[in-house]
Amino acid sequence: MISGKVAIITGAGGALGSGMARVFSENGARVVLVDVHEDKTQAVAAQIRESGGDAMVALCDVSKKNDVDAMVASVIEQYGQIDILVNNAAIYPARPWTDIDEATWDKVFAVNIKGYFLCARAVYPHMKAVGGGKILNISSITFFLGRWDKLLDYVSTKGAVIGFTKALAREIGPDNIQVNCIAPGAFPTDAEKIHPDPEAYNQMVIDNQAIKRRGTPQDMGNAALFFVSHLSDFVTGQSILVDGGWAMD
Repeated sequence: MISGKVAIITGAGGALGSGMARVFSENGARVVLVDVHEDKTQAVAAQIRESGGDAMVALCDVSKKNDVDAMVASVIEQYGQIDILVNNAAIYPARPWTDIDEATWDKVFAVNIKGYFLCARAVYPHMKAVGGGKILNISSITFFLGRWDKLLDYVSTKGAVIGFTKALAREIGPDNIQVNCIAPGAFPTDAEKIHPDPEAYNQMVIDNQAIKRRGTPQDMGNAALFFVSHLSDFVTGQSILVDGGWAMD
């Protein structure tokens, strides 16, 4: 469905980012793995290449315009085009909201929403030049539930992602660029390390979901594939929860 397309995935060293990258590669895309963690990202790239895929690693702090511009330039040099952007990179320093200092608040917003803006701006001319493209933004179930404790800054950014998706979809729809959003549920990722009792947390998640199992990176990749393929050509400005049926309001 996306054979020959070039897909940039930020935060590609993590579980969800790498899951999307693998699914995209399995469906013929050339994947650009963007992250600040070299070892994890190189390991993902190696797995994709061992499976016969084409993967490029680009170390980049998405909160810095110069980094983003250099990353996009390197992709154009390597592949000559950009068809897909998945804005996925995020940080989540857990602490009570009364303990969030200004620098931390600014950093979370810089990575989790400014980074989405910078990456979208940088790829936009290249998508427009080839007649269209797909931008997929990753939000979070936490926005829809208004939780979790000690993540006020993170949850706030994930709400901003929803607004960013809708507004950008309006702006660049005439250029045949679709902009959509996935809000993942509680997938087993490194983020779970912030919870003091993993076993109790795992049970709480399953108890709240309609589907009584934990989600997998493959589940996330499958949903993302719809939004970055031709199957979603008439869908834009939308947000879907991939959460096993937790938040249904």
